[in-house]
Amino acid sequence: MRILFTNDDGYDSEGLHAVADLFKDDYEIAVIAPDVQRSAASASLTMPPNTITYREVGGYGYKVYAVSGTPVDCVKLGVKHIFTPDIVVSGINLGRNLGGDILYSGTVSAASDAIFLGIRAFALSLCKKKTEITRADFDACAAYFRAHFDMLTAIDLPKTTLLDINFPTGTPIGVKFCRMSTSSAYAGGYGQSDKGFYLADKFDNSLVSADSDERNCLDGFITIVPLTIDRTDYATLEKLNGEDFEL
Repeated sequence: MRILFTNDDGYDSEGLHAVADLFKDDYEIAVIAPDVQRSAASASLTMPPNTITYREVGGYGYKVYAVSGTPVDCVKLGVKHIFTPDIVVSGINLGRNLGGDILYSGTVSAASDAIFLGIRAFALSLCKKKTEITRADFDACAAYFRAHFDMLTAIDLPKTTLLDINFPTGTPIGVKFCRMSTSSAYAGGYGQSDKGFYLADKFDNSLVSADSDERNCLDGFITIVPLTIDRTDYATLEKLNGEDFEL
């Protein structure tokens, strides 16, 4: 089996290599990730006339490529030109990807793009303040994913579905399969300094539903959310098809 590892934090991220290190001896792997920090890049692409380059980086014990593009660029370029995988693993992200974060996440978007290309994918994230995360935190998350990799890949998922896995702060108390929270990410809006406006990284946990990924991860559970790349609202589609619209 061939596994492509990517992220939005950059090719040298500790979280990325914490998980890749655990797979290098048993699988054929490659890391293909942005050459700089690309958090919140969502599903953005590098469009013409701009171009993308990549370079191989040594010293890791497996192939590592730094790409001058977005996380989605890394997957598309990687799959088509560098290393065609059976599975794509995106992460471990430096920080959470819960609820509304998913809409902005380069980590989740990289996994989503793998699904578009017909490749099974996982997005991995650590729900902890970025300034407090250590390599030991990443190693614990990576160890859990590696220990349950066979079980996770054996799940019969639709071809349009990926698994978004978030690890809580501290020692997990269990695992919850749950839905994506629809509360507003970055509820703090924008702050202002003498240089202009900046995104206020604040989450309003009072809006979080009890059955959501956000609530369960904050309560100490590893959360696993099946996300589909098909964004069609089928209930509303059926309702609309019942309406009599005329030219």
